[in-house]
Amino acid sequence: MADAAGHEGGEREEAETWARAAVSDHGSDDDDDEEEPALRYKRVGGDVAGLLEKDTASALVASERFLVVGTHWGNVVVADFEGNEARRWRAHSAAVNSVSVDASGEYVGSAGDDGRVVVQGLCGGADDVAIVSYSRPMRAVALDPQYGATRRFAAGGAAGEVVLHEKKRWLGRSDTILYTTGGGGPIQAIQWRGALIAWACDEGVQIYSTEHGARISHIARPPGSPRADLYCCRLHWAAPHTLVVGWANVVQVVALREPPAAQPGAPPLHAEVSVVFRTDFVVCGVALHRGGFLVFSYGDGSAVDLDPESGSGSRTAAAAPPELRIIDRNIEEESSDILPLEGFPLLQANDYGLAAGGGGGSGDDNDTWFLLSPKQLVAVRRRGLADHVRWLAERGRHAQALADVEDAYAGRGAWAGCGDQITAGDYRAVGEAQARALMDAGAWGEAAAVCARVLPRGDGGGAREAWEAWVFAFAEAGALDAIAGSIPTDAPRLAATVYEMVLALLLATDVPRFARMVREWPPALYSAYSVVLAAEDRLAGEDRLAGEDRLAAQDRLAAGDAAELRAAVALLYDRLNQPAKALRFHLELHAPGILARVRRECLFDALRDKAALVLRYDDRTLGHTPAAPAPLAARCAAEGAQLLVDHVDAIPPAAVVRQLVAAPEHLHVYLHALRARDAHLGAPFADLQAELYAEFDPGRLLGFLRASTYYSLERALEICEERALVPEMVYVLGRMGDNHRALMLIIDRLRDVPRAIEFAKEQADPDLWRDLAAYARDKPAFIVALLELGGTHTSPTAVLRAIPPSLRVPGIRRALAAVLHDHHLQADLCAGCCRVLAGDCAALADALRRIRHSALPVDAAQPCLACQQPLAAACALAFWCGHVFHDRCVLLPDVQAKTLLPALAPGAAARRAPHAPRAQQRLLIQAKLDRSLLIRQYAPACPVCAAAAAAAAASAREDRGPGSGWSPSERRDVVASGSPPGHAAELPPIQDLRI
Repeated sequence: MADAAGHEGGEREEAETWARAAVSDHGSDDDDDEEEPALRYKRVGGDVAGLLEKDTASALVASERFLVVGTHWGNVVVADFEGNEARRWRAHSAAVNSVSVDASGEYVGSAGDDGRVVVQGLCGGADDVAIVSYSRPMRAVALDPQYGATRRFAAGGAAGEVVLHEKKRWLGRSDTILYTTGGGGPIQAIQWRGALIAWACDEGVQIYSTEHGARISHIARPPGSPRADLYCCRLHWAAPHTLVVGWANVVQVVALREPPAAQPGAPPLHAEVSVVFRTDFVVCGVALHRGGFLVFSYGDGSAVDLDPESGSGSRTAAAAPPELRIIDRNIEEESSDILPLEGFPLLQANDYGLAAGGGGGSGDDNDTWFLLSPKQLVAVRRRGLADHVRWLAERGRHAQALADVEDAYAGRGAWAGCGDQITAGDYRAVGEAQARALMDAGAWGEAAAVCARVLPRGDGGGAREAWEAWVFAFAEAGALDAIAGSIPTDAPRLAATVYEMVLALLLATDVPRFARMVREWPPALYSAYSVVLAAEDRLAGEDRLAGEDRLAAQDRLAAGDAAELRAAVALLYDRLNQPAKALRFHLELHAPGILARVRRECLFDALRDKAALVLRYDDRTLGHTPAAPAPLAARCAAEGAQLLVDHVDAIPPAAVVRQLVAAPEHLHVYLHALRARDAHLGAPFADLQAELYAEFDPGRLLGFLRASTYYSLERALEICEERALVPEMVYVLGRMGDNHRALMLIIDRLRDVPRAIEFAKEQADPDLWRDLAAYARDKPAFIVALLELGGTHTSPTAVLRAIPPSLRVPGIRRALAAVLHDHHLQADLCAGCCRVLAGDCAALADALRRIRHSALPVDAAQPCLACQQPLAAACALAFWCGHVFHDRCVLLPDVQAKTLLPALAPGAAARRAPHAPRAQQRLLIQAKLDRSLLIRQYAPACPVCAAAAAAAAASAREDRGPGSGWSPSERRDVVASGSPPGHAAELPPIQDLRI
């Protein structure tokens, strides 16, 4: 295998040497102007090369599957295109002049100088052979394309006859002479295509139709041509009706067409020479190539004698190497490749040949040809995309090579449809070469784009290793950011180190790209925890720089970059399932719906240290700015403020206040919202809240002072004095009991007489009225206001007496009239009230009398609530609460003895009978009433009600706890009723009671 590879490499090197020689023959020495070869050459090696080391090739034909070579020793060899022999036989005893293959590739015919034509079957055994002997050397043979069915071939030679040989099934073999030169020289070449046979002799080219059994055309040899035996004719069927003819230095293209009007006896086709041109070289083979011509040439005018009158040899000097030329349709030479074939100085034109085949047929679209020389066979192919790319790469033109490959893959450009000629590995190699060239030139972005296109994808095939190698190459070159956006995240997935390295670089150099990569890359690619810590360190560094001198401002992030970085950190913490840490950055970024997420996911504990961020979030939501402030009510009703005050158990007010001390405006909003929810929650911060009201909303301070009782009066007075808030100072002084000072503030600072009078009314302090009267004695406006507004709180007489005699008081008449009117009105009101009160007293006294005179029905069988015995057996005692007892069960014996009247004694029971006289009944009722009056003097209490009251009092003392003392109501009850059982008569001092 190594020898074969080395041999193939040597052939490639030799072919490239021929191509370079061809270019330098008519091109420039400058590499930039060097023209790319159009063809690719490869020596046919293998067994054929070994054979030609001893023998020499004399004839060649190529089919779509194999080559057939005839040698001067009479051998016929069938080999593949690489030269590997498939079959060989000795068909002739002399040189083989011509070989032919049928269309199926199953039969091979050969003609030799021994006068024989041999047709050998390739699929049958050794007996599948037909041998026909003629008396003269045979120069040409052509098998019928359908030889397997017709068993026909055409042959010709030195006899100057073209014989159509046919083997018939029942009649044996027959030869039909199609043409005789009549002394015009031998038959030089025969070619069979379809139903047409073309042959060449000294007279010209004849075309015969087997379908019609007649010759249909004759093309004469061009005038002035050299001797035909020195430069034999070359025939090539380029199409079913197109024949290319090469005569020495003349090329003709013959087209067979149907005549415009059919005439009786006229041939069905007639030939027209559509193209003819003369060259300065000898044509050794010709074929059509992409609308032009592919010509295998020998020598030129200086090395070859083309004089038709010359009768000597054709060489005037040592032979030059042959050339393979491409001539376009305008008969302009496109390229010429010099081919230094083995032994070329000793060879003549008739020693060379050109055979078309190898998959493209013999038409214009053929892409493979074979060159014949006695000691060497060369395969010629159109240069494919792989050859084109290799040629460009050798010259450092990697960009063009990559562009052509990608165009081929996309089906566009000159190489459209050739994408299958380049493997994925070749494409990658071309792309990597271009990427290395771009990196050497410093074009990092373009190099990264090339890598993104050419580096392999997928989990296998070394894709991961290739990508990692290139990423590290960019990192070593300091251009990692260029390829960062092209790094694959799946199929293949690279090592986590690669992704972390890229993110670390972007974090330091390009924060927006870092944020974009964090959003686009799945978190499983890298250690999100390490990345988020690095990002937080960067933000912390920014915060430190913000507090330093302005010289460091150039190293700080732009506002947009900082926001991008915070968004990335928040996303990373969310991916790490740490929403509490992500919450801070969402609040800083004013992320929509973040507070709703806090409620939904119950993240209230996470807000414990983020109160300032929450209130700033509210300000941005409301559009609050110093130039356009939002109303305090709206700020307190905002979502963030309500979140803080609704969850004071998770977010203690003390923690919020500590955070907001540095932001007093936000603290004012929070405490106001807290007070609106529950005034007791803000009690510890009442002094601070008073100061905040005085600073940011003085109009609400007085209402706060009136509603709250938790603030310090002294501190409130200091706050009001610092800001000269007189109404609030007046109220605080009133609360402190300094009414005189408060009144003086109203009078001196506010100069508001009605307010001073109203203040005096509120305080109900006679001294204030005397102060007002003394202050007003020499102030007419004040005197009039006191008279009009003082009402019953001041004495108009005292005010009038204090007026100096010389003082004029404008409006005093109106004030006096109002005072008199108020006096009469007050007198009328008092008289009416007295009448109403007297009537009400009379009505209530009558109702009480009726109630007291009404009887309480008692059933004799009703039991006593103390002893549970019937009431009929003894005197009963009924209370207004409805409870009835025996008198002996309630009254003490001495009280019972003192209150028992003779009429109610036991001996007088007969008088209580129902049949007693009416006078006795009246006497009994009077005795009962008298006894009731006596008993009331001892103020007996209902035992049931007294027990219930004592139980309630004991329960209340237990609820207040031990040592809570007596309540004032209990003290009064005990004093009024005496010491209850179990209690000492002596009560604790009133100052020790807990109210």
